[in-house]
Amino acid sequence: MLKEIHVLVFSICVTSAYCQDEKILTNNPSEDRYASYSPDGTTILFESNRNGNWDIFTMNVDGENQISLTSDTAQDRRPCWHPSGKKILFESGRGGENQLYELDLRNSKINKIDLEGLDKTPIFARYSPDGKQIAFSAYNSDNDPNIYVADEKGKDLRQITAYDFRSVYPNWSPDGKKLVFFSRHETNNEDDEIYTINIDGSGIERLTNWPTHNFCPRWSPDGDKITYVTSMEGSRPEIYIMDANGENQVRITNNADGDTLPSWSADGTKLLIACFRNGNYEICEIELSLD
Repeated sequence: MLKEIHVLVFSICVTSAYCQDEKILTNNPSEDRYASYSPDGTTILFESNRNGNWDIFTMNVDGENQISLTSDTAQDRRPCWHPSGKKILFESGRGGENQLYELDLRNSKINKIDLEGLDKTPIFARYSPDGKQIAFSAYNSDNDPNIYVADEKGKDLRQITAYDFRSVYPNWSPDGKKLVFFSRHETNNEDDEIYTINIDGSGIERLTNWPTHNFCPRWSPDGDKITYVTSMEGSRPEIYIMDANGENQVRITNNADGDTLPSWSADGTKLLIACFRNGNYEICEIELSLD
């Protein structure tokens, strides 16, 4: 395993409806993205291409002790914690095509999840809050991804959406009854909007209506809020927070460069984001508090 010591670059405060302090936790010339806190809040999981291709990493919450968990020649992408904190779900092309894999942190064993009956490529996979199910998108072409749910072993496959244009990035509500995702199915493939849906495919609700793109939504741990990304002028992405019903949309970041891929801490007081700083994406931590 590879180890790397980080450098904390700076800390700033950006004024918005939420006061926020930003810390940069990684500092290298490669791309670091898709970060999330472990269930116990002691470790951060993320992806990086610093090894020449995408691999899965962990680090302490202060950015120290950056360790590579994978070192395959294939691309290992988009990791997700199991709610027990003992396993990691990720996608990889190590079998010749992109598939889902599970890494057991107790013994470093990696197993492929065979998605029974799926003839499409899976992406953006997430464990359910109880760890018994997996939600993901799957596609044959860039325009047709839809959302599926299976049990943790890849069986009992169910298609949740069936639209002509892409529906991707499913994330579970804390009670495990709904998914939040973004889709182009009502915009004629012109922009992304955020929706919620019951896990049986009923009760779809549109939460955003913005003429560029709204994407990468995540439910807060208490289920009251959703953080997401909106493309701004010149397609610059910024982080927003809204109520779970789509009301009270509040801009959180206001930076010269882009911010994306937000993920909540377990207590809902912090966000991890991929922040474009110094010419590449780094992992940043935003501490939130109401003004």
